[in-house]
Amino acid sequence: MKFVQFHKSPISYILLLCLFNQSVVQAQDSLPVKLNLNVPLIDLPQNVSLPQNYPSMKQSVEWSTDLYELGFWGIDALGNKIFNKKVGPTPKWRSISNKFFKYGVGLGFSYYGSELPIPLGVWAHEEFHRTTLGVANISSKNGNWLFHRWDGTVYGVSDESLTELKQNNIDQLLYSYVAGVQYEVCSNQKITIEDSYADRVFYKNPLLLYNAYYVFNYFRFSTSSFSDTVKIVAPQFEDPDPKLRDYAGADLTAWAFDMYNPEVPYGIRDSFPNGEGINRRVGFSDLSNDAQQYLRKQKDLSLLNFINPAIFMVNKIRINPDISFNVFAQYAPTHFGNAISGYLPFKYKKYDLLLGVNTFNNSQTTGLGLEMGLYNFELSEKISMNSQFQIWNQPTDFWSNSTRVGGSISTKFNYCIFDHFQLSLDLSYKSRGWQMANPYLSNNASIAFGLNYRLMQKK
Repeated sequence: MKFVQFHKSPISYILLLCLFNQSVVQAQDSLPVKLNLNVPLIDLPQNVSLPQNYPSMKQSVEWSTDLYELGFWGIDALGNKIFNKKVGPTPKWRSISNKFFKYGVGLGFSYYGSELPIPLGVWAHEEFHRTTLGVANISSKNGNWLFHRWDGTVYGVSDESLTELKQNNIDQLLYSYVAGVQYEVCSNQKITIEDSYADRVFYKNPLLLYNAYYVFNYFRFSTSSFSDTVKIVAPQFEDPDPKLRDYAGADLTAWAFDMYNPEVPYGIRDSFPNGEGINRRVGFSDLSNDAQQYLRKQKDLSLLNFINPAIFMVNKIRINPDISFNVFAQYAPTHFGNAISGYLPFKYKKYDLLLGVNTFNNSQTTGLGLEMGLYNFELSEKISMNSQFQIWNQPTDFWSNSTRVGGSISTKFNYCIFDHFQLSLDLSYKSRGWQMANPYLSNNASIAFGLNYRLMQKK
């Protein structure tokens, strides 16, 4: 379930800081990439093994990113039409006004547009929930989809399915709760890394701000008395049939409750008022003192997602013509606790490289991880390659002192078929463990096919 409020928040101050930064810093790069779309058409086994078939986690990320890309493309064109002079140089005040306009409209589009029942933020947030449920063979529907309904839910799941899932596979249930906000984190990771390599006509910086605030604000809601009020009020507007209600209610309080009560049967929750089954919503006051303190700590840790220069329109820091980089932090809740990471995407001559350091934390211990990547590497005139390698030592669950060593490797080949268009082949394998944008906690090998479109700015 999505829940975002922007009122009475520091977001207006962040916006002003972004715009001030952009107005006083000279452009560092030429901006040749006008539009970049990546469309994964087939992703196996997710497209055939899950009850709902389409889409996979990666497809949800890519399709929503593509629609945001098109939206920001239009905002960029509109700003230029309004503020740029048709003939002669554009005065500085017009250029600054154009940047203010684009950031403000882009933030409005990120906030309001994400709510639309099409492949944008809330839709993809719900798809992340659905995919992790699908791995447990639980079918569900997206409640933010044009052909279903428009209320930011995942529905079609019975109380019996959730009771069985907690009893037999609690890790997958916990993963499903936090998978939603992992979408916003994953979206920011993808956009920040890709934009640190490519020079762009426009950047989706307001979307990065919106995503980071979304995660923090969801934790803020979950640690407030408002979550208790919603638990009481919301059932009055929900369907008496359990399968037509949101499967999680408030994602993060449900996560904390079941994580701190792994042996308590799912059915121990309150009965649904004036209807059948269980009230799936958990209020903050329903949590134990330890669970409340833990959730408050996670709220504070989610502020790490704001440590991203790209939010403030610094998409790369250029040292010299051969070296540029960016650096950002990332927090994501997981089924075993959380993952806290630092990423360094950097460019050295013609090489686009990535280094990431991860910590994986539960209630008892911390594991470490390392990521490395090579992007946009040209194998020939028509073939390029992206390759990522990851190794980790993760806690086995929230309460365990033991950790498990694992890792993943993936390679994506892009073949240019004609101007602007590429075919893509993505091969990946991961061992047992958690990985961002992968719904499987067990071993998994995947293969994906897609189409890429890349439009360059005319000189």
